[in-house]
Amino acid sequence: MQSTKFPARLCFFLFLGAVSQAQVRETGRVQVQAVQPPPPAGQAGNGPAVSESSLGRDSFSTNITGTRATLGPGDLLEITVFDTPELAQRTRVNGEGKISMPLIGEIAAGGLSPNELERTIRSKLIEARFVKDPQVSVFVAEYAGQTAFITGEVNKPGAYSLLRSHRLEDLISVAGGLTARAGNSVTIAREGEPQPLHIDLSEPDQNQSNPEIRPGDNVTVAQSGIVYVLGDVERPGGFIIDRRSSLSVMQALALAEGIKSSASLSKARLIRTNQEQREEIPLDLRKILKSQRPDIPLQAGDIIFVPGSLTRGLGRRTIDTILATASGVAIYARP
Repeated sequence: MQSTKFPARLCFFLFLGAVSQAQVRETGRVQVQAVQPPPPAGQAGNGPAVSESSLGRDSFSTNITGTRATLGPGDLLEITVFDTPELAQRTRVNGEGKISMPLIGEIAAGGLSPNELERTIRSKLIEARFVKDPQVSVFVAEYAGQTAFITGEVNKPGAYSLLRSHRLEDLISVAGGLTARAGNSVTIAREGEPQPLHIDLSEPDQNQSNPEIRPGDNVTVAQSGIVYVLGDVERPGGFIIDRRSSLSVMQALALAEGIKSSASLSKARLIRTNQEQREEIPLDLRKILKSQRPDIPLQAGDIIFVPGSLTRGLGRRTIDTILATASGVAIYARP
């Protein structure tokens, strides 16, 4: 009888030991999870992580255009000097680009950044011996006139505030990017300059193709060139020349879905206008298809006319009709 009780007691004590060890392991696991690592230096324990690169940035800023825009007439400034409340003021930059402060009088603020104005005020206070070591702060409460306008072939034309210094690509980006019809030509009309700036977006030099945008600039993105294919083709119309590539006669005919069987291949014409001079270039499409003639590269505004086999030679009246027809055809973007 005793021999049967001993194994039962042994099993009971082994069970208690296993439960105790499991509790210890569970307790240890909970304690490890409860320990939180200390926050990095300079970061609040309950706040989100803040990277240095995100400070002082806005949605219209890029890595290459992060500097503050300069101050100008109408800007509203809040100026404070630490521990000197009598020098604190809220003032606007006047039409001459100046502000007036107690004790030191007028200061030329136009063309300066807020940091540069802080240093100017600080140096004047020290020179006049009003404050021994002034800690000056300039906050721009409101920018006035810091706006650029963009129209033409962008998805969201309009006026955009320049709270920072920005380049042309930034303005195009915030305006929704270029449309499918946009060309490489951009015109910037700038106040005080008699001639507008003409920018070529395909220019590899960033200083030429991506200039700095100033407040008040009017930017116009031109439409890409269009080539017209008319006559005995499957899909007559205008076809946009991609701003990153060229277009030839054969490529234009392919965009027009080919030539009809009734077309007169040897009587096709290329009508080109250069500086108001109209030129008619014969196109023997039969020989071009056989590589016996070169495939001519096209220019913006070119018109390819493929007559039918029963159509007589082009007369002056027919050419005028073709030119009038080109202005009313559908325009297709290249796939």
